[in-house]
Amino acid sequence: MKFLVIGKVTSGQTNRLREEARKVGHKLENCSSFDLVIEVSEEKFYPSLKGKPIEGYDLIYLLTVGDRKWEWYLVCHYLKQKSGIAIVEEKMVDPSYKIFFTPAAELLKQYNEKIRFPKTVVVLSDRTLTHALTDFKYPVIVKRGSLQRGLGVHLAHSFAEVERIIANDEESSSFLIREFIPNDGDIRVFTIGYKAVGAMKRIPAQGEFRANISRGGRGENFDLKKYPEIARIAEKISEMNNTEIAGVDIILHKETGEPYVLEINRGPQFRGLEQASGVNVAGEMIKYFEKKANQK
Repeated sequence: MKFLVIGKVTSGQTNRLREEARKVGHKLENCSSFDLVIEVSEEKFYPSLKGKPIEGYDLIYLLTVGDRKWEWYLVCHYLKQKSGIAIVEEKMVDPSYKIFFTPAAELLKQYNEKIRFPKTVVVLSDRTLTHALTDFKYPVIVKRGSLQRGLGVHLAHSFAEVERIIANDEESSSFLIREFIPNDGDIRVFTIGYKAVGAMKRIPAQGEFRANISRGGRGENFDLKKYPEIARIAEKISEMNNTEIAGVDIILHKETGEPYVLEINRGPQFRGLEQASGVNVAGEMIKYFEKKANQK
């Protein structure tokens, strides 16, 4: 079989996927989100990779999340309808999927399903802060509504600090302000096909409140067999959000031990988790690609 991964061309995890695909006789290729060309006339609608046909693939894994994602979503929907190519993260190209892809929509689902998460308020500007923060104690977490890997996340110790963070950010269209849950790191659970395959505990670097590996945190194995509730929560969250391959971040309250869901990440990094847990995440992903391609 032939698989195509769109985005993260220089990522070491793409090489891992290619390596695991080769072991079982499949071919995995990778392209930049910039490589798409769409030729349109009265006679044809022809998307290609710099002139190379896309229709020869059995499955496409959508990792592109930047400004070019909408053209890719359109093309993948077209290819699925025309030639039956299997798509991973299929919800992104399904016009009937009406749930908005926003942090507020994710929180609404968690609220409806009674899943515990830090108390949160979503604001669109600094104009509403006096109304939004009446029921919060400091410090609070202030986070951009659209970024991952710990980017755009701040620990604010006062109203003035929250106001300054939001007022000085001219790029983000929304912000999450969350209660701070005392913890000694978070748990990244990796799910594939809505099933938890492994997890690691991420411990922040000295003087850092963010546990992301990309922010200097370190990872260690987290045994899901000893914490089946954590696995169940991650699986439920990924299924609720129709996210086929996900990194679900959960923290345990330092005093009560209660789990709180932080977020779900589409297209998560997995090299750190492989190293910390010993789980062959790339191999599990290739198995899922194979299974999904066979179902088309």
